[in-house]
Amino acid sequence: MLDAAYEVGLSGPGRLHDLFVTHEAMSPGEWKTGAAGLKLRWGFHPCPFGTALVMATERGLAGLAFADAGEEQTVLADMQRRWPNATYVHDQDGTAALASRVFDPTRWRPDQPLRIVLIGTDFEVRVWETLMRVPLGRLTTYSDLAAKVCTTKAARAVGAAVGKNPVCFVVPCHRVIGKHGDLTGYHWGLTRKRAMLGWEAGQAGTAI
Repeated sequence: MLDAAYEVGLSGPGRLHDLFVTHEAMSPGEWKTGAAGLKLRWGFHPCPFGTALVMATERGLAGLAFADAGEEQTVLADMQRRWPNATYVHDQDGTAALASRVFDPTRWRPDQPLRIVLIGTDFEVRVWETLMRVPLGRLTTYSDLAAKVCTTKAARAVGAAVGKNPVCFVVPCHRVIGKHGDLTGYHWGLTRKRAMLGWEAGQAGTAI
């Protein structure tokens, strides 16, 4: 049953399967140009974990980050450095609908999957795709993740790719912990990581 769920792109056999995400990756050529010619719409929105920066292309959600009060412009600049040659357009209304899709569990529906666009190297995209197979309410380690991507010897490289994840929460890098059970670092802060894991544990507990 678990194998069948993975085959059709689900995160596990329970009824609640995260966001029911479908995704595609930007081509290596597009990534190497720094996303030249790509238009990214962005907006800040309240969410269960503070303020979320939502970024999107015509193909779907491309960026998701978190900001504490007063740090919004710093977080926006941090995300823009990932794709320096893209065009950025403030679109508060257009990105609000995506924010609602991401953080409202009542809208996580298999018949209306959330589309995301992964913008990174081939290796990073493989790591992020593997992360999306970690079920809601479950955790993994860097070494276990590395074993699924290529080899346990690549744990450090996998960790670097996890840290560069541009679509946090949806691509659940917060579900990765150290081999001894420690939370380790998190780009958006350990307090937020704890909050996210606790929130997800509650959501997973509602699944039948």
